[in-house]
Amino acid sequence: MTRVLRALPNEKKVARARLIAQLRDLLDGCLAYQRSDGLFYNIVDRPDTFVETNLGQMLAYSIYEGVRGGWLPVRYLPFAERARNAAGKKVDHDGLVQGVAGAPDFNHPGFSPEGQAFYLMMEAARHKWRQKRAN
Repeated sequence: MTRVLRALPNEKKVARARLIAQLRDLLDGCLAYQRSDGLFYNIVDRPDTFVETNLGQMLAYSIYEGVRGGWLPVRYLPFAERARNAAGKKVDHDGLVQGVAGAPDFNHPGFSPEGQAFYLMMEAARHKWRQKRAN
């Protein structure tokens, strides 16, 4: 949704408004389950599932992009920062994010290319948000 919003022309006001509302609903629904350490359970409302890293990275990416793009209020930033800090603690000595839903079955904590990609996307989005804020 975030990437579509970035690409959607401003004149598509109805579509943008609908997509922004859907994104905020998704964020609000997920963020209600963010753990105090900034992470989430693999099934967000089921504490009996493993703790995983990737959802936090995906949400943080969307929050940084949304605040920078003006379609999310800054009140979402503390959630993004908590998730980002938690993900940073999961980066191992080789620079790989651990604790994401592991490939190939995604039913256990481990490693996946998607987990690495979302870490990089999250970090890039935060960098762009900080640059815009500094200007």
